[in-house]
Amino acid sequence: MGIMGMKAAVLESGKKILEIRDVSVPQLRAEQVKVRIKACGICGSDVHLVVHGTLKCKHFPRVPGHESSGIIEEVGENVRRFRKGDRVVIAAGTSCGVCSYCKEGKENLCKDLGVFGFDRDGSFAEFNIVEERYLYSLPDEIPFDQGAILADAVSTPYHAIRYRGNIQESDTVAIFGCGGLGIHAVAIARAMTKGKVIALDVDSGALENATKYGADEVVNLKEVRNSGKVLKEVSKGVDLLADFSGYMSNVEDSIRAMNPGGRIVLVGIGRQPLKFQIPFILIEKMISVSGSYGSDRRAIPELIELYLKGKINLSHSITSHHPLEELNECLEALDQRKGNPIRFIVEP
Repeated sequence: MGIMGMKAAVLESGKKILEIRDVSVPQLRAEQVKVRIKACGICGSDVHLVVHGTLKCKHFPRVPGHESSGIIEEVGENVRRFRKGDRVVIAAGTSCGVCSYCKEGKENLCKDLGVFGFDRDGSFAEFNIVEERYLYSLPDEIPFDQGAILADAVSTPYHAIRYRGNIQESDTVAIFGCGGLGIHAVAIARAMTKGKVIALDVDSGALENATKYGADEVVNLKEVRNSGKVLKEVSKGVDLLADFSGYMSNVEDSIRAMNPGGRIVLVGIGRQPLKFQIPFILIEKMISVSGSYGSDRRAIPELIELYLKGKINLSHSITSHHPLEELNECLEALDQRKGNPIRFIVEP
């Protein structure tokens, strides 16, 4: 039983709204840290969980929220790297902590990989109790709201672009899908290449955001018949293509636009099969196709370093700030893209 209460947004099984209620705060274990949540981003997966019901939790009731930052309020007796008052980012993913992948810092490959807010309670609450290993130090120079979205919205595309895509500073980069993840892939690509960055989406608002984050060219896929043909004309050849849309037909069509030795990274999860009608092009041009899921332990510290060097600025991503009581309205607005949002921030 908890020893004190806190306000939290709770999802019950079968419900499509969050209820704001008082819940108990779990007791702190020796290896855990109690974080007072200062900011938590609202992700598209939260919309799928609450509004659509297409994503599921293991158990109910559940407190969602997996992109968060805050201040340490209390530490367990075995905690060594952090102390009360430290500013921190909480990782979005959970893992076993003992397998070979976890020990190597590759928790996103753990067979017991989970997500805060889905597999255990998240940060749509005044406090979250988490293991020390899930925390990253957040410098004073980075606001809590921008620090919070490092946990997923920025670290996931960073892992895809930097490590799976092996971006080079002269690469021409194409980003399909410029929603909550893809828009930050545009920002990351802009920070890491001097080559052309091309953003492709069906939503004019998303493309407007991509321009603000440094895209050299934008393509509205509603206005073209063959995305690959247009991409080839606009790019003159793509070195790195990252798909955040999940529409595999765009990837298939874009093979013709890839340069020899090009890399294709798949992040968006769709229901379409991926079929290459002309696989010889993949072989002859030695084009690689890989998947990317979440991020490993390198991502957040490296993103913080990029931020401190002035390479990225995430202020445009913060659409507005809200109390817990406005969560349901924010979920609806994000679902319907009211006001062209990137990230609504909850401040419990």
